[in-house]
Amino acid sequence: MTGPSAEPLGPFVRTVPLTLTGRGEPLRASLALAAASLDWLDANRETFLHPDEAALVTDRLHARRRHGLLAGRFAAKQALARLHPEIDPRALAIRPGVLEQPVLSGEGLRNLGVSLSHAGPVALAVAFPEGCPMGIDLEWVRADAVPALASQMTEAERRMAARLDGSEVEGLMRLWCLKEALSKALRCGLTVPMELLAVAGIAPDPLGLSVTFAHFAQYQGISLLAGELASALVLPRTVTLTVEAADRATWHDALAVAAAEWREAGNR
Repeated sequence: MTGPSAEPLGPFVRTVPLTLTGRGEPLRASLALAAASLDWLDANRETFLHPDEAALVTDRLHARRRHGLLAGRFAAKQALARLHPEIDPRALAIRPGVLEQPVLSGEGLRNLGVSLSHAGPVALAVAFPEGCPMGIDLEWVRADAVPALASQMTEAERRMAARLDGSEVEGLMRLWCLKEALSKALRCGLTVPMELLAVAGIAPDPLGLSVTFAHFAQYQGISLLAGELASALVLPRTVTLTVEAADRATWHDALAVAAAEWREAGNR
């Protein structure tokens, strides 16, 4: 893999198994982080895209949008492969719903959903049981985003962000990721007033930070930041998320590597 001054060919992939314990038997989910250049994704898209997905990748798409679409689908197929390695990723289709939410279908799949996010050439996805709705988000931490981020926070959230370790933009971006991940778990996206997605409380967590939400007490959020990438995962509060120590390290290290190697491409 090349350094940050050149466009890497890719792919860089890391997957993390997740165990969800609530009612009944523990459930399995899977998280995947992937990064690759647009050239690599274009050259290899026939190995992971369903025909319906391939139809979305047209020459009319701006290169940045094309890159994000391909990276997101690639990461999602990696997460799904962790759960179902026996299924050809080309047989799985992730189509946009009416609110642009990802809708998963495919022969051999039952009761499985997916949430995905991309930040330039880097993408993060989670595959999960539909009975345990989840949402994920990934963002570059950029100092010039502070005014826009602060304008979307409540006064209480701005105070919370200021108390977190790290810079102001890191705190604000972590809260933004959590709110966007919640909107994906709710399948409404950012079509609702941002104050409805407000964070209520923050506590330390082995993964980074654990949060609750002011208007959706039935959900919890996990925030993990490394390098210049912030990530968030939201899931039901009645579910206990178990991630082994080695897998927590994998998630953190993958963010750090991706942030270092793809910084230039991600911030263009």
